[in-house]
Amino acid sequence: MLIKVKVYKEPGADPAEREIEAGFTIEELLGEYRSHLPFRIITARVDGDSVPLTYVLNKDCELILCDMREDMASRSFQRGLTLLYLKAISDLYGADAKVLIRNSVNRGIYTTIDFGTKEDVTEGDLRQIEKRMWRLVDANLPIEDMGDGVYRLDGYTNSFYGLMPASTGYISPFALELMRGGVLMRFPHQTDPDKLAFYKRDAKIFDAYDEEQEFLDALHLGFISDLNRQIDAGPEAAAGIIRMAEFRHASRLKELAKNIIEAGKRVVLIAGPSSSGKTTFSKRLIKEIAALGAPEPFYLGTDDYFVEREFSPRDRKGEYNFEGLNAVDVELFERNIEELLSGKIADLPKYDFITGTKAFGVRKCKLEKGQVIVVEGIHALNKKMTVDIEDGVKYKIYISPLTQLNIDDHNRVPSTDVRLIRRMIRDNRTRGNSVVDTIRQWPKVRAGESVNIFPYNNEADEIFNSTLIYELPVLKKYAVPLLEEIKPGEDSYGHARWLLYFLSLFNAIEDESAIPPESLLREFIGGGSFGT
Repeated sequence: MLIKVKVYKEPGADPAEREIEAGFTIEELLGEYRSHLPFRIITARVDGDSVPLTYVLNKDCELILCDMREDMASRSFQRGLTLLYLKAISDLYGADAKVLIRNSVNRGIYTTIDFGTKEDVTEGDLRQIEKRMWRLVDANLPIEDMGDGVYRLDGYTNSFYGLMPASTGYISPFALELMRGGVLMRFPHQTDPDKLAFYKRDAKIFDAYDEEQEFLDALHLGFISDLNRQIDAGPEAAAGIIRMAEFRHASRLKELAKNIIEAGKRVVLIAGPSSSGKTTFSKRLIKEIAALGAPEPFYLGTDDYFVEREFSPRDRKGEYNFEGLNAVDVELFERNIEELLSGKIADLPKYDFITGTKAFGVRKCKLEKGQVIVVEGIHALNKKMTVDIEDGVKYKIYISPLTQLNIDDHNRVPSTDVRLIRRMIRDNRTRGNSVVDTIRQWPKVRAGESVNIFPYNNEADEIFNSTLIYELPVLKKYAVPLLEEIKPGEDSYGHARWLLYFLSLFNAIEDESAIPPESLLREFIGGGSFGT
């Protein structure tokens, strides 16, 4: 039987109509396209649903080929790399070697290995593991889907949550690095799928993850199953987890406020990726500084400093790109900061997003003696944003939800999914945005973060981990109805299906009464004391 397939070489590309015999796999069809593709294809989407390359085409459909620039394909690569890593360790050290996949960091995945009867992992161990992994890649062995999330590679089986590459030959390039007693699995970033991402040691990010792990260990909450047991224990047990998580945030905010005052800093710069809770964090920090007897800080948002629309940069598709630093009037921003610090009256702009112009004369401001300026924006940690402002007056904070909870030893809870779920709930509630649009825009948001935010997190004086151990059980009841509205055939269906499955792993917390109005989570679910 002949079927018609509309083939897209990448998301957003012009399609080509094909007529083929039913029964071909996507991988078999892929052969004739390989030489015309910019990067290695990892997965595909058929009528909006994410599928492996082993998927059999048996009806008329739309087929989108996905390389690592697409989120689901990048995740599939990472799962394949993890399976490859675990298989190599099993081959070399047997069942005694216990591996824990801990967290995403430094454009890689941090892992630890407990050999049981052996010392910590050495450089020699690392090279042996890496050598074994490359042999498996060169053999191009099939990764078999055994059903129910179980995959088999050359006799080794393990469970994973999501798609896998069709074979080991797709898992390249990669590298292993010793780091803090563990191993960092490095792989390409989505923005450049053929090259290993730039390698740097993010000591402060690691410290933040370690602090989160210590907190979870103290509560005996290493895995989702542990959290579910606490929720099952009843409303009071769930409320206890909420109170402890919120107390931890409150204590950390008080500590930061005290540090800022004692250091005599005048400009607090706050940056972090989308849906980190920057707005609520900034407002809470202002209140904490004032509570210590200092003048209430002056909030200065960077959204009013966009260049006039006619000068706004555009991306390769001709659409306005508001994410880059060249979309910001840096000269005016720095001048206003310097005027405020020197005690002068500053005429601050008010940006009109409809007309794309700045208005003046509506916000003329002057600081009180000793008043701190709090700046929140995606470029706040980029030195070019405040290049002419003396470093000695600046206090830089990076904020992000650094989730340390695991599904099991080999499957982690991605911080990216936490941020996306937060964003879809907030944007639907406050702006009326559909979840389809939020998921569709997410790759563009993340691409901007990789250029404008993540490279500068090491500039921070302090890291604030905005994760809340209880948040996904609360967010579940808001997100699931929105995700269920996405139907088969829509281009976000595959991503929505993954998020629904991911959320199904959590027991819901229905009673929100223990969540305080100043909680960062209120920025997303509403009911907050800061107009959220």
